[in-house]
Amino acid sequence: MRPLDSVQQRLVAQKAIVKPEQRYNEIMDIINKRNFNGDSYLKALNIQVKTEDMLKIQARILPPPQIKYRAQNNQEVVEHVAFGKWKIRNQFRSTSVINKWGMIYFGSKPDNNIIGILKNFEKQLPSLLMRYGIGINSNPLTIAKPSRKDDIDQTFTQVKSQDWQLAIVILNDTVPEVYNYVKKLGNQKIGLITQCASFQAIQRNSEKLHMYVENLSQKLNAKIGGINGIVNLKAALNQASNNDRFMFFGVDVTHTTSSKERPSIAAIVGSCDPTCSRYAVRLCEQYPKKDRCSIEIIKEMDKMVIDLLRVYARSCGNTLPNRIVFYRDGVDDGQFQKVLDNEVKKIKDACRVVYGQNPLPRLTFIIVKKRHNTRFFTYDGQRTDNVEAGTVIDVDITHPSEFDFYLCSQAAIMGTSRPALYHVLHDENEFSSNDIQQLTYWLCHTDARCSKSVSIPAPVHYAHLAAYASHVYEFDHDGDEILENEDNQNAPEPISLEDIRTNVMILNNNIQDTMWFV
Repeated sequence: MRPLDSVQQRLVAQKAIVKPEQRYNEIMDIINKRNFNGDSYLKALNIQVKTEDMLKIQARILPPPQIKYRAQNNQEVVEHVAFGKWKIRNQFRSTSVINKWGMIYFGSKPDNNIIGILKNFEKQLPSLLMRYGIGINSNPLTIAKPSRKDDIDQTFTQVKSQDWQLAIVILNDTVPEVYNYVKKLGNQKIGLITQCASFQAIQRNSEKLHMYVENLSQKLNAKIGGINGIVNLKAALNQASNNDRFMFFGVDVTHTTSSKERPSIAAIVGSCDPTCSRYAVRLCEQYPKKDRCSIEIIKEMDKMVIDLLRVYARSCGNTLPNRIVFYRDGVDDGQFQKVLDNEVKKIKDACRVVYGQNPLPRLTFIIVKKRHNTRFFTYDGQRTDNVEAGTVIDVDITHPSEFDFYLCSQAAIMGTSRPALYHVLHDENEFSSNDIQQLTYWLCHTDARCSKSVSIPAPVHYAHLAAYASHVYEFDHDGDEILENEDNQNAPEPISLEDIRTNVMILNNNIQDTMWFV
């Protein structure tokens, strides 16, 4: 069974879009048709279900952060968040100057219409990027080639020999394998920053290129080492000193659903600058024992955390964080104890290696869950609608003794918004519930790819993006040997971490610690 292609995914997504009022009515219809209170089994257990309406609960709306950019006179300027989004009317907080760059077109032979669109884009792009402070000091070289593998190889070898810093790669009706190969060459083989763009998107937006380039420029600036906007995350906390140095991690493990032979991918991203705006990632393949299903625990957690802590130290003047916050995606309730016993322990072991005799950082470890069936609605007496961005629920339906809460950090564009469920498993920072909720919400405003609040904290989103993108890259296969037990293959014995073979992913040195995944 093959995964869905992009067209099929889009069709499924369109079918899944259900407006909140329709979703509410469908849920109530199911409840009424099910007739719970007429069920003989529930009666025997003396269980009654209130089916008149949904549970009404108290919620709070958290205040959004201020997003700090840079004016043309280099003064700090604040953009205010409204309804989960904000406008970029100034320059990015920090940018780089591009001294040598170019555009590469892969696709069908360009006719006069295609050439005209490419020339218009080439002409306008430098001035549009300059709006956001990204300076370009040279005229571009534009290359048009077919999308054959040999032509792509030859073109990238040519531009690398010319010391390009950046390649804008325009793809015209190419198959996904072309995009994948471009990324593999740029990020892993030759170390060239690439920003891909769809020719069809450029063509559609030819009369309003400024809107298209605004989105493109946010990704591009992050890849070349810049920072788009800054959120003062310490201001989210009631007790945070200016001397505190925070480091945020996002962790995700993706599993292949269509094959037991293909590995799971573990991705860990960690912030690596004092503002917690820039991130680096480490990835690792995890092969399960033969004929066994994958496990969620990350075997190489300690090694990957050690590497990222050292990246932080190199980027921050040889200093280390004294507060660490992990956001871990993809863990079911039944695996919480395994995560505490294995991953939290490995994180602490990693800190002991890096910190040596110095005081260890305080660690907070939070599970992020997106796959659940809880939905929230507002009702004003006439209309059922989505909850506002920043809505948090931590009473009535949460665990009576554990530290968990629901947070809907995004404003729904289409359909019914889905909140994220957070479980705080370990907290040495002794955050109050208000602190951790506010911090989590503000982290959702730090995603470099857009100017809106996203549904989960940026580091977790980055980990998901990196894990998804990694399938096109080569991993180092000199890692652990395969451990197989040919005897009693079908026995239901539990799988241990010792049964897992791992391979790390190594990118080109020019790319390894950049935000190539955005």
